[in-house]
Amino acid sequence: MVRKILGTVAVLAVAAVAAWHAYIALAIDGLESEYRAPVDFATLEFAWTPNQFLMAPAGATPKAEPHAVSQVLAAEPAAVAEALARVAQAQPRTRVLWRSEDGLAFTAVQQSRLMRFPDFVSVEVRAAEGGSVVLAYSRSVFGRGDHGVNRARVEGWMAQLEQQPGR
Repeated sequence: MVRKILGTVAVLAVAAVAAWHAYIALAIDGLESEYRAPVDFATLEFAWTPNQFLMAPAGATPKAEPHAVSQVLAAEPAAVAEALARVAQAQPRTRVLWRSEDGLAFTAVQQSRLMRFPDFVSVEVRAAEGGSVVLAYSRSVFGRGDHGVNRARVEGWMAQLEQQPGR
């Protein structure tokens, strides 16, 4: 009896995962269209859910208090933006959806490994005294919590940026 119940549960779990993957396959184009637009950091306001992370220099986001303050990087904005776009594109299941004409801003999507949950990351690099600063806003579309994934993503990208040649 227990074996039959476990077998049924396993079949239902596989069916649920397959249904979710089918839904994401159908919905991803619309989600990407909705989230690909650049973020206006001057007017950015957080959603009510905590599944988001913002890194920005002090005062750059008057309506949203950054979770982390950007450090000045001793490189030109174009070099930092190019290196950060390379870092983003090198991540698994990640692609850049939009890039500004000057190359200093982009939006990327990264999907989780198993369930393919899409998280969107908007990045802008600005000139600052002594070099450049990065503004990065990473947010999840689904769920309420993110188990620190958005913070880890931005901090990880920034750590990898430090190792990029030409930055």
